[in-house]
Amino acid sequence: MIEKLYYLLYKVVKTTRKNDQPFFNSYLALSFLEFMNLATIFGIVNYFLKYRISEDIGVKATLIIFGAILLYNYFRVWVKKEAIISKYESLPNSNNKLIAWVFIILSFSFFFIVLNNLVEYQPK
Repeated sequence: MIEKLYYLLYKVVKTTRKNDQPFFNSYLALSFLEFMNLATIFGIVNYFLKYRISEDIGVKATLIIFGAILLYNYFRVWVKKEAIISKYESLPNSNNKLIAWVFIILSFSFFFIVLNNLVEYQPK
């Protein structure tokens, strides 16, 4: 599923920006969207568990988790990018861009809904 999302993001980036680096931009976009989805899940879990996380630990955990996602996607997607593109190139093009845009919009929407409504600011 991650490979297909990478391909869909690659197609969106390639059609919107002609002279850019679609492989790298898709890799970063996929990593960022995965991080946002994971942060949304953490926000929901934290809302129910009422766990207080200090700012220092939150920043360090965020950097470590995002680094782990980048590393995972590097070995899962970046190393095999040409094989992934050639594998999914033969798919019918009917709803590919729509699926990618829905994934992007829903990821941002859920993240900001959880951030605004469920995550509370806890001063020191």
